[in-house]
Amino acid sequence: MSHDDVAKSLDVEGAVFVISRLMPIWIVLCAAAAFQFHSIFTPLGAVVGPGIGCVMFFMGITLDLARLKMLLKKPLTVVLGSAGKWVFAPVTGVTTAVIFCGLHTAIGSGIVMAGIVPSGTSANLNSLIGGGDVAYSVTMSAVDTLVGPFLTPLIAKLCIGTGVHLAYLPFVWKMVRLVFLPLLSGIALQSFIPTTRTYLTPFTPLLSAFALYGIVLGIVSGAFHVLSLNSDIIPLVALAVLLQVGVQMVIGYLYGRLLRVDDRSCRSLVFEVGICNSALAAVLAQDVFGSMAAVAAIANMVCNLTMGSMVAALMKGNLRIGKGRKRKERPQILSNGKEVRYGESLRK
Repeated sequence: MSHDDVAKSLDVEGAVFVISRLMPIWIVLCAAAAFQFHSIFTPLGAVVGPGIGCVMFFMGITLDLARLKMLLKKPLTVVLGSAGKWVFAPVTGVTTAVIFCGLHTAIGSGIVMAGIVPSGTSANLNSLIGGGDVAYSVTMSAVDTLVGPFLTPLIAKLCIGTGVHLAYLPFVWKMVRLVFLPLLSGIALQSFIPTTRTYLTPFTPLLSAFALYGIVLGIVSGAFHVLSLNSDIIPLVALAVLLQVGVQMVIGYLYGRLLRVDDRSCRSLVFEVGICNSALAAVLAQDVFGSMAAVAAIANMVCNLTMGSMVAALMKGNLRIGKGRKRKERPQILSNGKEVRYGESLRK
């Protein structure tokens, strides 16, 4: 029985549409609820880390292992994809800060910080939802995590003129604990018990979406005091980060076309370049530049979660971006060597 058959037999497609495909609406509602009723949702701040781990665990269960092995044998595309993120995102952040509020202001520093941190976990999730190459996305995120502690302080020093100090080993351990261990656990589960992928795949969009909503509620409610104290500048900051994230996503797709990768990889590059770890940026901005800078990073987080999920939902359709025809998907490789394209029954 394929995971498509499981989904039909349990009738989960309607729930997937309401909970996962309408993610942009739910994220905005969650952010508004967390701000309005912050005292209720503040305890959810404790589940932000486990929530990220759950998303990565579900991603490991659905990961195309054959594709992952192929990428590890030929890593040039991965390195180029990650390098593009570290070039285009900082340039876009600096340009946006200069246009809207000045580079050396607190808000400008927060905007820049949101573009010089590793890619966000939601980039992997949106790649999964949007029909991207999840193995490609996860591998680029791994590269980002390893080089981020070196590049983030360096780029901050060059662009803002202020040193941002990161404890390398604690930062890497945090990423290992929240990202790699849950991901490897999911991969191990589908490797040793293949039927888990068949039965859990239909539910991973739902479970991942619920985890992401919990993350939004926890982070926004925890930032209530910072946001309320600086509410007058939120409209300007929102416009700035909307442009910042949108431009990065467009550049990501165009960069994929320049690299001549397939459509699924282009989709992953949209989120790799467009979505950064804004939660980390908010922490760094708060510590180094103060609460005003953290406002920009928090606004970027809400914006990239909303825009990212919206773009992923649009990509979820069966049309190739910009072409108006069915996209050509890479086949899945089964354990018996048979190739099956996405959307086809595994029993054929």
